[in-house]
Amino acid sequence: MKNKGLFVLILLVSAGLSYAQGPSWDTLKQNAKDHLTHLLQFDTSVSNPDEISAARYIYKQFNKQKIDWDIFIPGKGHANLMARLKGTDPTQKPLLLISHLDTANAPESWTVPPFKATFKDGKIYGLGATDAKNYTSIYLALFTWLAQQPQKPVRDIIFLATSGEESGSDSGLLWLGSTHWDKIAPGYALNEGGGIIKDPEGTPIVFAEAATKLYMDIKITAYGQKGHAALPTQDNAVYTLSQALAKIEKWERPAQLTAPTRTLLKAILPLQDEDGQTTLNMILKDENPQNRQNAAELMAQDPFFKSQLKDTITPTQVSSQTDVNATGAAASAVLNVRLLPTTDPDAFFADLQKLFKDDPQITLEVLERPQFPAPATMDGTDPLFASIQKTAQKLVPGAITVPGLSPASGDNEFLRKQGVITYGLGPDMDPLDTNTAHAADEFIREEDFYHQLEFVAGVVFDFAYGKDLLPLTTQTTSAQGAAEVVQNAK
Repeated sequence: MKNKGLFVLILLVSAGLSYAQGPSWDTLKQNAKDHLTHLLQFDTSVSNPDEISAARYIYKQFNKQKIDWDIFIPGKGHANLMARLKGTDPTQKPLLLISHLDTANAPESWTVPPFKATFKDGKIYGLGATDAKNYTSIYLALFTWLAQQPQKPVRDIIFLATSGEESGSDSGLLWLGSTHWDKIAPGYALNEGGGIIKDPEGTPIVFAEAATKLYMDIKITAYGQKGHAALPTQDNAVYTLSQALAKIEKWERPAQLTAPTRTLLKAILPLQDEDGQTTLNMILKDENPQNRQNAAELMAQDPFFKSQLKDTITPTQVSSQTDVNATGAAASAVLNVRLLPTTDPDAFFADLQKLFKDDPQITLEVLERPQFPAPATMDGTDPLFASIQKTAQKLVPGAITVPGLSPASGDNEFLRKQGVITYGLGPDMDPLDTNTAHAADEFIREEDFYHQLEFVAGVVFDFAYGKDLLPLTTQTTSAQGAAEVVQNAK
């Protein structure tokens, strides 16, 4: 799901990651690995998803533990599967562990089988290894393990594997929300998104996804003269389209500082050198709007921080005449737009149209528009974030924990609109690595997969049980300093 990158300013003070190990973790980790191995074998890609087979594998695991489950089937090939562990205190709102069964389609350039777990060089390859069968496997291993424990959670814990997230959730969470929401009704949720941003020369950052960019698709069409390619004309729709796309590429929207990005910048401020602190302070505090913009433009040279500070446009599909020996009357492209939560999509579209107000050969059409009001942004003042922060202090000594803005979008938007306090917790991320989600040879490092399991388990232990059911190592001194940095950033 996500493009991940980091501004070079973050890569400073060294603080390595350490995770507790103990014999009690071995079975849990092996089960999670086994589940991922099996789930990667099912072709649940959006073109023809076999989500039923994946759901069948999961409910067979529930059957082994005598766990009751419900399956909701909106149509052929699609499936949503839910199970619940009852808590001892019905006044405590349930915690939802949610992931999706479907994946993007596999590009043709895979060098290993996309529908088989391939273990190589400490990595697990397979379509969905990071988006999002790793989440499903971890939740399944943890959920079935918790069901075997004599201690019961204080609040309900809900397992939910959904359909169709990659294609808009019309068969998944949106459909469940209009048909079966009363059977789910969580108060809190953990989903995909975020992760532990690490670097051997930098302070780790636990980036808990607390808000998402707004998703919008716009179609741009250029018109020209249809004819034979052997008799080229100056009125070629493909050339006109390419010129229009070049114009859009150079179009820059002004930076905006949203609440989660402000929290992130304040949190990383103490880690910077003098130049870095000057840049951040200009963005955060300078009373001159032009100075703020100049500093933001400098920071937006990094792709990650551009996603945090600006609305973005990416052409993703181009189409024209199908015959290779002829020119078509029109050529078009789809512009995938990711808007900051504070951006009005209608105003954005109107501004884009102004680029071509004097060009009758260009038209723009909204294909998909975000629905307002925008979902609430999590601010890190709730008890679930407190458990995330507490777990980070134990498992990632010296880390800074921040509620952040995800460049991507997904089911978290729906959950937040329903009033569900929702955070995304993903695996470890190396800012210098290429993100392989939706790409050929998608993989997750095996050690990162286990770290993700440990972190999610630690949050669930603290939030739903009030104590660690497996040993987690606390290093109070460095963790306390990180906690103070984040507290000052709010």
